[in-house]
Parts: sequence; C-alpha cells; structure tokens
Amino acid sequence: MIDHTSSHIEQHQTALRRENRRRYAFQRMLAATDRLLGRVEELNRDGVKTVPKRVRTQIRDVVGAMPLQVREALRDTGKVQDTLDSLFEVQERLFRWRFPGWHDFDPEGDQYDVVAS
Repeated sequence: MIDHTSSHIEQHQTALRRENRRRYAFQRMLAATDRLLGRVEELNRDGVKTVPKRVRTQIRDVVGAMPLQVREALRDTGKVQDTLDSLFEVQERLFRWRFPGWHDFDPEGDQYDVVAS
C-alpha cells in the first residue's frame, strides 16, 4: 500500500515537472534571446562589425534549441547588424509560436488615433 502511494506520488511529481518545463519554455527562450540581443547590441555600440566566433557559437546553440519555425529566422552571416536583425526576427517568431494570434502593430497607424478618456 505504501509502495503504491509512493509510486503514485512520484508519477504526479514527474508529470508536474514536465508540465512546468513546458509552461516556462517560452519565458526561458525569451530571456535567452534578450541576453543574446544585449550582447550583440553591445558589439554594435562599440563599433564592432563582425560577431566573434564564440558569440556566434553561443547564438547558434541557444537558437538551435528553439522550435524549427523560430530558429529558421537566424541568419548566421557573422555581421553584427545582420545578426541583430535576425535575432529580432527570432524573437518575433517566438512570440508568434507562443501566442498564435499575436501580431506586431504600428503605433502610428490610424486605428490607434482614438485615445480613451
């Protein structure tokens, strides 16, 4: 009886851990892309034109662990600006992966001229 109960508890704990990993996957991937963007933006700020090999490897490793439709946006040209642009695209696709109805909007668009009072 105790063995059965312990086994049942262990199964529930395993299922809960699996569910939490799935639930928080988006947050982990988003945080990872934020860190990568910060790193590449620093290179851009410092006037560096080429992404160092170790940073490129890190980017490929992090993005490579993401869903296919997200990681397809990565362009590994080695140029800082191309890398920045593609990481922003990766992040946008990540939002679309997590929130299928999500879309970016233009704050200058006509539909946003009305302000609630």
